[in-house]
Amino acid sequence: MKKSFSVLFLVCFVSVSCQEAKQPPYTDVLVLTGSPYQQGFQHGKKLASKIRSLYTTLLETSLMPYLNREQGDVAAFLEEYQKDEYSNGNFSYEMMRRSGRNLFELLEKDHPEFADEMRGVADGSGMSLDKIIVMNTFADTMLAFRSVTFFIKQLQAPRIVQFDFVGSVDSDGVDNNGDGQTDEEDDGTIKRQLPDGSFDTQYQPRPVASMVEVPTDASIRMYLYDPPGLSGFKDPNGEQKPGEEQGMDPESIRIQLDDHLYTYGDPSISTSVWGEDGMGLEVIFTPPDGLPEASVVSLIIQAGNLSRIENPPPVHARFMRDERIVFSTVGYGKKAHEIPNLGSWDGRSMPTSLGFGVRASASLYGAVRLAQHFALLDSNTSHKHTVVLVHKPDNGKVHVTIGWAGIIWGFSGMNEDGLVFMANPSDTLDNPLAGQVKRQVWLAKLLLDGTPIGLSGRDLLENCSNVDDASQTLRADGSTFGWNVILGDKTGELRAVEMDSNILNEDDGGFFQFEPDPSNAQNLDKYGQAFASVGPDDIRMTMHFVKNVPDIDSKILIFDVQPQYFWTSFYYRSLRTWNLLGRKIRQNYGKMDLKGVIDILKSPELIDQNDSMNAVVYEPQKGTLHYAMGQEPATDGEFVTMDLKAVDDE
Repeated sequence: MKKSFSVLFLVCFVSVSCQEAKQPPYTDVLVLTGSPYQQGFQHGKKLASKIRSLYTTLLETSLMPYLNREQGDVAAFLEEYQKDEYSNGNFSYEMMRRSGRNLFELLEKDHPEFADEMRGVADGSGMSLDKIIVMNTFADTMLAFRSVTFFIKQLQAPRIVQFDFVGSVDSDGVDNNGDGQTDEEDDGTIKRQLPDGSFDTQYQPRPVASMVEVPTDASIRMYLYDPPGLSGFKDPNGEQKPGEEQGMDPESIRIQLDDHLYTYGDPSISTSVWGEDGMGLEVIFTPPDGLPEASVVSLIIQAGNLSRIENPPPVHARFMRDERIVFSTVGYGKKAHEIPNLGSWDGRSMPTSLGFGVRASASLYGAVRLAQHFALLDSNTSHKHTVVLVHKPDNGKVHVTIGWAGIIWGFSGMNEDGLVFMANPSDTLDNPLAGQVKRQVWLAKLLLDGTPIGLSGRDLLENCSNVDDASQTLRADGSTFGWNVILGDKTGELRAVEMDSNILNEDDGGFFQFEPDPSNAQNLDKYGQAFASVGPDDIRMTMHFVKNVPDIDSKILIFDVQPQYFWTSFYYRSLRTWNLLGRKIRQNYGKMDLKGVIDILKSPELIDQNDSMNAVVYEPQKGTLHYAMGQEPATDGEFVTMDLKAVDDE
C-alpha cells in the first residue's frame, strides 16, 4: 500500500537541526501522475476552488481592470482595438484570450502535451478552457503588452535629451565623460557612444557612472523635452488624431541628490523654456553646499509635462520615469566602469526579482546551490494560491515547479537528475507584439508567439539532464518576451541565458549565454570584467540585460525603438538589486551553506515588500529544495524542505 504524500513529505526548518517547520497555510503540494491530461485533471479537480479564486481575484478583479485603462492609447495606435468586441470593459480579456489562443495553437503543434494538460485542468476544475489558457499565458502576454504600452507612452512622455556638468570640468585635465578626449568644450556632457565608436551629445542611461572626477563646485544642467507623441498622426481612415497640451511643466521638477530632495521653487533650481518649438525646458541645479569631495554621488530626476490626462483618473500629467545618474567627484580616483550605478534608496522603489547560483570556492564545502526570490505581481492575492507541483509523467523525468493554482508551470524548478531552471522577466521591445506592429502597422494584432517561458522550463526539466541540453531546448522553443534564465546542474555547471524574440532576425538569434569562467572571453565585457559574477564560482541575474546590450535599437514605423535601458521602469530598480546582491555574494564568498544562502534571500534590502511571490533554494546534488511562500513577502515565512527522491504518489 502506498503511503500518503503527507507522510513522506519532509519538512525541516532551514537550520541544520532539522527542526520541523509548518507547511505554509496557503500552499498546496500536489503529486501529479499519468498522462499530461491525467496530470491536468488531477490538478484541476483538487484545486478547483483555488483556481476559480485566483482567476477572479487576480485576473478579473485586479489585472484586467488595470489593463483596460491602456485601451485608449492602444486603440489610438492600432485599428484592431477600436472594434466593438473590445468595448464595455472587454479589452483586456479579449486581448489576453486571443493572444493565449494563438499560443495554444502553437503548443498543439510543438508541445501537444502541455495543451492536453491545460485541457485536463479545465475539465477537472469545471472552468472553461479559454480561462485556463488565459491563466497559463497571461504572464507572457501581460509583460509583452506592458512593454508595448510603455513604448506608446514614451512617445508622449518627457525625456532628458542632454545632461551637462557646468564649471571647471572643461579645464581640469581629466577625461571626465570617457570619450577619449580631455578638456574639450563638452567634456562635461554625458555622451552616447554610437555603433561606429564615435560619440554624440544625446543623453544615454548607464549601468555604471556617467561621469568621473567632477569638480565639487560644478552645477548640473539638463535639457528636458516633451515630444509630440501621437498627436498629429492620422488614423487608418485619414482622420487627424487629437492633440493635447504640450510643453514641460517646471513645477513638476524633483531632484534628489543622494538623500536630499529639491523641488521647484528651491533657490538651487532655475528653469527656462528651451527649444525652437518651446517644448523643452532647461534646468540648472546648483547644489547649495557644493558636491562632496572624493565621493560617489547619486542624482535622481523626475519631471512631467503640461498635459492633463483624464483617463485613467485622477487627472494627471505625463511623467518621465525617475532617471538616475551616478558620478564621482574629484579625488575619488576610479574609472567609470569601476563605479556601479547603485544609487541611494529613493524611499519608493522596491527590489526586483533575483536569482543566483554558487558552487566550488563560492559555497561552503563546494556544494552547488541555486536560489531565486521571484517578485512581480501579488495584488494581495497571489500568495494565497501557491502550489508545489511534482510531476511524475508516464514519459519523462520527475520534476517539481513552484507556482500557483491552475497554472501548470512555475518560474523555477528542478528535476530528478539535478537540473535546475530559474527565470526572471527582462523588459524588451524585441518581442512578438512589437513584431506584429512592425509587420502590419495599423492593422497589427497583439498576438504572442514562441513558447511561454514556464512551459519552456517544463520542457527542459522533463527532457534534459544537464545545462548544455537545457540551453539548446530554450533556444529551440523560442522566446515570447525578454527573459533572464539561470541554469544549473549537479555537476556544478552554472549558466546564464538572456533571451529576446529576435524580431529583426539578427545573427545572434536573440540568445546570449555566459558562465562564471573568467578564462573564456565570451563571459567577459569589454573591460575584461565578468558579466554577472564576482568570482569564478558564482552567477547572478535580476531583471535587466547585461550581455544582450542593446537588446534592440531600430525603427518601427517612424519611431525610434529604443533599448531596454532607455525606457523600462524596472531598469534602475534592477541595477540596484543586482549590485546589492553582488555585494552580498562577495561578502559571503566561500561561506555560503544553506542557511547563508537563505540569509541572503532574507536580506531586507533585497525584498520587495509588496509583490514578493515565492523564494526557493535548490540543492541539485542532494535532490532537495527549500521553499518559502504562502505569505507576503514570501521570505517572512519559514523555508520548508522537500526531498524530491522521497516523494511518493498520494
